[in-house]
Amino acid sequence: MANSASGESVIRRVVRVMEAFTRERPALTSAELARATGLSTSTAYRLAAGLAAEGLLARTEDGRFAVGARMWELAARSNPLEEFRRRGLPFLEGVHAAVRQHVSLAVPDLESGTVLYIERLDRHGNAEGNLGEVAARLALTGTSTGLAILAHEEPGVRERVIAAAAASPEPSAHDAGPHLRATLAEVRRTGYSRLVGALGEDNVGYAVPVFGAGRAVIGAVSVVMPRDEDRAELVLPVLVAAGRGLSRAMGAERRPYGVGAWMRR
Repeated sequence: MANSASGESVIRRVVRVMEAFTRERPALTSAELARATGLSTSTAYRLAAGLAAEGLLARTEDGRFAVGARMWELAARSNPLEEFRRRGLPFLEGVHAAVRQHVSLAVPDLESGTVLYIERLDRHGNAEGNLGEVAARLALTGTSTGLAILAHEEPGVRERVIAAAAASPEPSAHDAGPHLRATLAEVRRTGYSRLVGALGEDNVGYAVPVFGAGRAVIGAVSVVMPRDEDRAELVLPVLVAAGRGLSRAMGAERRPYGVGAWMRR
């Protein structure tokens, strides 16, 4: 693919254009695209117009650019994340009906050390109080979701993440090597993670891993609630049942969830 004068490929510049659109900025002028991407206005317009001609971007009534329906169509047609989200949604709905709190489904991105949220149902229809929005990324070691996943990764993977977290210039309270290692061991023992104050100072989060074929961990289901509404005896039975059910739906064989009593806190 031809490069620009700066050596940047066309594909990379197209990605920069697509990355400029956010929940807060769903529609942008070519000048706004240029500022957001660092491209010249003419380049930003040319790329956006080309994407719009293919349906990947759309034009609003006032002439701004927005993400097009064809982008969703192509992503939904064969993306394995969409299949996971679709299979997971009934289990999330069951948990949400029982606990009436924020319920999320996420997958790991080990290369970036993050979890990517692919579905969420809000507490009482209220989106406040939870940073785990759909398409948001949060640190593996800074969320109950990430801890539930990381605890069941291969030992070598866990050690690499622990080392990277400990070396981070802004480590979380859980990132010190021995502390994090012990936390992950406890998650494996009990079968769930519990983290207080991670996605909000007054919040508590619970998460259980989801396994796929070969018992490889592929994601996690989580519940986030206000700390003053924390009721493990209500949350954990339905959350564990959802994790097990979704794991079976994703091809995991039936096995005990933890080696200890999962109701322990």
